[in-house]
This record gives sequence, C-alpha cells and structure tokens, in this order.
Amino acid sequence: MTRHRPQRFLLCTALVLLLAAQGQAQEVKKEHSAKKAAILSACLPGLGQVYNGKWWKVPIVYAGLGGLGYMAWDNYTDYKTFLTAYKIKTGDLEEGVVPSEAALQLSEYYQAGQLQSYKDSYRRNFELFCILTAAWYGLNIIDATVDGHLYTYDISDDLSLTVDPVFTSPESPCLAFSGKPQTGVLLTLHF
Repeated sequence: MTRHRPQRFLLCTALVLLLAAQGQAQEVKKEHSAKKAAILSACLPGLGQVYNGKWWKVPIVYAGLGGLGYMAWDNYTDYKTFLTAYKIKTGDLEEGVVPSEAALQLSEYYQAGQLQSYKDSYRRNFELFCILTAAWYGLNIIDATVDGHLYTYDISDDLSLTVDPVFTSPESPCLAFSGKPQTGVLLTLHF
C-alpha cells in the first residue's frame, strides 16, 4: 500500500495543476470577433446581433424579413392567379391543369390585355420584394459586422465639441492677401 503513495501524490498534484490551469484559461477573456458575428448572422439572421449584445435588434431583423417575405409571397400568389387567368383567356392553358375559382372569375371579368398587365405588374413586384428581402438579409449581416467592430470602441466622458467665435486682426499672417479683419467660428473636438 505504501509503494503507491508517490504515484498517487504525483497524480493528485498533476490533477490540481491541470484544474488550476483550466481555471486561469477560463478567466482569460476571449477577444470579440466581428468575423464571428458576421458568420453567425449569415447562418441565422439576428444571431450576430445577439452575439454583439444588441438583442433588441432581433425583432427588427425578423419583422423586416417577415414583412418583405410576406409581400414577395403575396405578389407571387397573385401573379400565378393572373397567369392562369391569362392562359384561360388566351386558350393556352395546358391539358390536365385545373384552374382555381379566382382565376376563372378573373378570366371572365377582365380582357386579355388587362390580365397581362396585372400579371406583369405582380411579377415585377414579386421580383422587387425578393431583391428587397435579400438586401435586408445583407443589411443584417453588415449591421452585425459593424457592431462587432465597434464592440470594444471606447466612448469616454472626455468627448466634447467646443464652439468659439474667432476674430482675426489685419496683422494676422493668414490674411496676407486680403488685409481685412475677419470673423468666424472655431470648432474644436476633444477626445
């Protein structure tokens, strides 16, 4: 039993040193990464904002994506309905396709030219809202990246702007050409 004591002591000492090293490693604060914020926001919109501590922006991100996505879906649905109505009116409807009740009513109420105009309008709006949804998604990533870069930006109490009047005399070297006294405003930024 006594011959295992040195081995146990070494094992216990190594375990304590390992745990102490882990504790010190956990105390070291990791640097905030703007790249990680961008990747997180690209994978799941709003996750980069949460990583940056700006969780209040998440509802704004999803409200924009939801609203623009809904408008794209609504315009696409109307486009498909008017396309089917246009095909009914022009006789180009494929065999076996069962048109909706709304498409049948639209084909009876509107002329072919009107149906084509509405169809083109809804398609243009659908494409526009798809582009706007993609732009909103990109803006979400850009916002997370910029917030990630500004995460450690220090805004101290020393930041101030001083506005002072300035009066120059005729002897001033900057007035060598005009020779007349001038007035102005001096803006001084302290940081």
